[in-house]
Amino acid sequence: MSSDALEAVLSDRPYPGRVIIVARTPTGLVCAYAATGRSEASRQRRIRLTGDGDLLVEPTVGDASDPLRHYRAVRRTDRHFVLGNGSQVDPVADRIAAGEVPAVALEDLEYEPDPPIYTPRITAVVADDDWVWLAAAHRGSAARASADTIVTRAGELAVGDGLLLSTYRGPVAEPVTNKVPVPITTTAGSHTELARQLWDGLDAERRVLAAGFAPREHLADPLLINAAG
Repeated sequence: MSSDALEAVLSDRPYPGRVIIVARTPTGLVCAYAATGRSEASRQRRIRLTGDGDLLVEPTVGDASDPLRHYRAVRRTDRHFVLGNGSQVDPVADRIAAGEVPAVALEDLEYEPDPPIYTPRITAVVADDDWVWLAAAHRGSAARASADTIVTRAGELAVGDGLLLSTYRGPVAEPVTNKVPVPITTTAGSHTELARQLWDGLDAERRVLAAGFAPREHLADPLLINAAG
């Protein structure tokens, strides 16, 4: 197994937090998203397709919404999909719909207010012409509370190539904030296979949900996987 194979990259992230993947398969450009959780509250979540064609992460127990755990994970504008791990998805989509280019719409973001780890807010934008941007907003340093944001515009992806952006890397007990996407290779032939490969590569005790979709199909047939059923 090569070091950039999806399975190898995930094995280097025992607790990746939340994960975004954009990759090219023989069927075209596809996306996958997953969330893992260490606490019981974090594991009491599911992902659902709404009537508006968005993907929503919501609680499975009770109806109280926590903005750090429950959010719109995927939203479509006229010409773009916005995929992310929190409340930044809506404002980024609104900025793009108002005419901002994705690179600018992704610049002014904040990390999550969850000390001591300060989870990065990770976001991907996929345009109808297959341009891809990925961004991570993270705490600048322990001594500086302001957020730094790294925006990456992906180059052309060949079939089997992709980029993975997770909120954390490193050991479960002491996860390390992740700031940039890493290249991956995948044998997935479709968004369905990519989502299953992502799900299978996550720790079975901590994986919570996963989704795969093809942007060009406008979320017509997403694969949704929920540990809670």
